[in-house]
Amino acid sequence: MRSMTIRRGASLFGLGGFLAVLLGAAVVAGEPDSKTYWDVKDLRPGMKGVGKTVMVGTKLEEFGAEVLGVMRDVSPGRDMVLCRLTGCNLEHAGIIQGMSGSPIYIDGKLIGAVAFAWEFGKDPIAGVTPFQQMVQYVRSNDRRLAAEAKEKGAGAPIQASRLSFSTELDGFGDEPAPNRSSMPLTVSGGGAGMIPIATPLAATGFSPRAMSILETRLRPLGMAPMSGGGAGEQIRREEGDKPLAPGSPLSIAMVMGDFDLSGIGTVTHVEGDRVYGFGHPMFGLGACEFPLMTGYIHTVYPRTSVSMKMGSPLKVVGVLDTDVSTCVAGRIGPKPDMLPMTVHVKTGRYSDARTYNVEMVREPALLSSLIMSVLTSAIDTEGNLPDELTARLKADVKLKDLEPITLSDTFSGPRYTGPSGASALFGPLASVVNILVRNPMAPVRIERIDCDIEIEQGRKVATIESVRLLSNTVEPGKELKASVVLKPFKGERQTVEIALAIPADFPEGSHEAVFCDLPNSVRRRFRNEPALTEPRDLEAILKSLHIQTEPKRTGIYAHVQAPERGLAVAGQDLPNLPGSARAVFASKREIPATPIRSDLIQVAATPWVVEGAHTLRFTVAKDAGLSLSLK
Repeated sequence: MRSMTIRRGASLFGLGGFLAVLLGAAVVAGEPDSKTYWDVKDLRPGMKGVGKTVMVGTKLEEFGAEVLGVMRDVSPGRDMVLCRLTGCNLEHAGIIQGMSGSPIYIDGKLIGAVAFAWEFGKDPIAGVTPFQQMVQYVRSNDRRLAAEAKEKGAGAPIQASRLSFSTELDGFGDEPAPNRSSMPLTVSGGGAGMIPIATPLAATGFSPRAMSILETRLRPLGMAPMSGGGAGEQIRREEGDKPLAPGSPLSIAMVMGDFDLSGIGTVTHVEGDRVYGFGHPMFGLGACEFPLMTGYIHTVYPRTSVSMKMGSPLKVVGVLDTDVSTCVAGRIGPKPDMLPMTVHVKTGRYSDARTYNVEMVREPALLSSLIMSVLTSAIDTEGNLPDELTARLKADVKLKDLEPITLSDTFSGPRYTGPSGASALFGPLASVVNILVRNPMAPVRIERIDCDIEIEQGRKVATIESVRLLSNTVEPGKELKASVVLKPFKGERQTVEIALAIPADFPEGSHEAVFCDLPNSVRRRFRNEPALTEPRDLEAILKSLHIQTEPKRTGIYAHVQAPERGLAVAGQDLPNLPGSARAVFASKREIPATPIRSDLIQVAATPWVVEGAHTLRFTVAKDAGLSLSLK
């Protein structure tokens, strides 16, 4: 996490020391006056005040608040003020998702932000995050950014962490369970305790399958995805330019454009161009960059557990740059740096092609999920897809100062249909992006992503049924020839010829030939070349990605293992080692050494997505023809 934060800081603060001075000054000059908010130790049970929030539209309404007590150290360095709320129909609706950040005042001084609630609570009792601690945590984050910017300006080196880092794309591995350990810590949960109020996530244009992806991946992070819609043009025109004020809707966008995904909360305080809100983290990212938007509340939907505001974003007014344990904070004025993506979709031979344009936040922990949900919605707009389909995907991931990564392939088979079909189809592309933005070796900037998707009815899959070698013995310098019998889905058997050249210096003896599909071919290469699984620099990561994205699933891959050519030690290839050096590494158990192998590979193209694998043994021998004639 540290290395990711450094890279983000480096991209945001290119002026180094100069910006450090500005940030350091802003830490003090831009803070609210401590006389305008309460110190927690001065609050007493029975004190009464008022809160502000919006229940419909953009009109601020007041509700009553009575202090019930102060809970100290509910988490390290954090306190919570318990308040009973009244008015605004809260006795009926209870504490509402979307109220997070609603400010509460006593005698004109700010206590803090409504942030916590009990699910299924009978009374509207809220946990309030003291504004004093919201300011402290934002100040700490600003100082850290200033220090990192100063280090950047002084030329301090950025050390890449040596953490376990996989470069294997979805669909090529052994389908392990999703690893959530690298995601931000959850900020929501069940049970009887008080929890942070989940943030309503208004999703406009997303299909039910896409909503399922968002629910699975974002609900554990404290988001409450719900299908919604954008505000009407008249509302945007009349309400969009209203300034952010304490109690007004605060929208945080993740996707903008033909599809829209935005979290809805409430503004706690505005100090100059600095905006504070929520009273709890959004994802707990620390430094971040999200579009800061005004919002509009359509209605409050009352529920037995926790009610929710149904809202829509209106207008981008700045950037949310801080996501800490006590709040989120942003600045009015700056423009967010977003990742553009264009999707062209054709879902049938006679259907019209459609084009969708979106911009997504560049946050590494969210980007792959956002890409998956946008692409899923794009192919679902024409309705239900065929039960048996073939999809052709071409995706160009354009990188700054680097060669683009292009994934152009055909996908077909039962795993690409049904509720999980879109995840299997777009998993490789999401993996490419995830590996690029989360790699620990060097910063990589994705300039844009362009996708072309064509879906047609029918399953164009063929299984490798059998393989026959034209001869079980081959001479060095000659070709190993084979006939591969394919069984297309609901089709007649077809035979494909494939010939693999055996080098003139290839060792004599018994060898193994493998004829397989692309996933088996890629897994074999990863096993044979350990450096692909333990990249030591960005160049090795890009090589691994190209190895997985350039071949096609419509090929038959013939592999013959060549002799060992050295050892791989800690991800470093050491070719052509003398026997004495190999013996030294073999004796050192604390230094794992893996043999480096490489395969002779030949590909035969087919019109089908190939599945399966067959293995045969053959012999390399000089004067193979003579030896055969003597048998």
